[in-house]
Amino acid sequence: MRKLVDAPRKKKQWTEKEEAYLQDKWGTVSIKGLSKALGRSENAIIVRAQRLGCGAHLAGDTRISLNQLMLAIYGKNMLGYTSDRLIRYGLPVKWHVVKKNRFRVIDIDAFWKWAEDNKSILDFSRFEKYGLGAEPDWVDVKRKADYKKLQLHGQHNAAWTKTEDDKLRYLLSKGTYTYSDLAAELRHSEGAIKRRILDLGINKKPVRCPPRKWTEDEVETLCRMVDEGYDFTLIAEKLNRTALATRGKYERLQNPEYNKRYNRGQNEDYEYQGIRSISGKDILKDRELMDGAEFQELEPVVNK
Repeated sequence: MRKLVDAPRKKKQWTEKEEAYLQDKWGTVSIKGLSKALGRSENAIIVRAQRLGCGAHLAGDTRISLNQLMLAIYGKNMLGYTSDRLIRYGLPVKWHVVKKNRFRVIDIDAFWKWAEDNKSILDFSRFEKYGLGAEPDWVDVKRKADYKKLQLHGQHNAAWTKTEDDKLRYLLSKGTYTYSDLAAELRHSEGAIKRRILDLGINKKPVRCPPRKWTEDEVETLCRMVDEGYDFTLIAEKLNRTALATRGKYERLQNPEYNKRYNRGQNEDYEYQGIRSISGKDILKDRELMDGAEFQELEPVVNK
């Protein structure tokens, strides 16, 4: 007796409405979500999307993968910790699911908005123009500034060689080099040189530049260039000051009531809150308000 088998199920035809929904949501809704919404298998969703020319699952999206973003900005030689560091600073990444796999993606518009507020922690020296498509006007200014810094001091966090260590000791022994002079000779930033002197246990310190009062024009230039994405090294060069002094001045402008030298680690009652991170534009607004403020002298309080 012949065994009865089920008749082949009639293939469910795709309607124009379903295809329109698939094309509209492709890249923004997970394949699992599309499968549930359309009542079809995940494989059927993928096959139909390919026939409709939807491309890769992110091709119809305004997002790109985090890896694509990092490669576009930093190139193939990017350091592994870079993306994690940016995420700690609030880089707006989200998880994207394809079948059982997931990876981090970022919306291009959201990235540009975040990047404008976080220029100081980004490096565009290797970022090709329009590498991510249309870009804001400020990006090219930042790109040129970072490229100039790269030419002056080489790659950020570059390892020190024995020859450089020996040269650092020799230059310090002469007693005539400032931090700026050493940075120009060794092609390392002033901050890196200060740290290297500490790591090597060298007692001899660079020559200190004579103190010079900051003018209002210099403060305005400092705040403007920070907002435009310039590194403190290039700002210092513009103002004829050291990068360390320039950074210190900006931190004091951000926190006028905080003196790290005298408060941090000295006063047990003082709770260190860190540097208040505000933009140069906001600093100038605060200073403008303070210029017009009137203060009233109060009588001293006498404890009875």
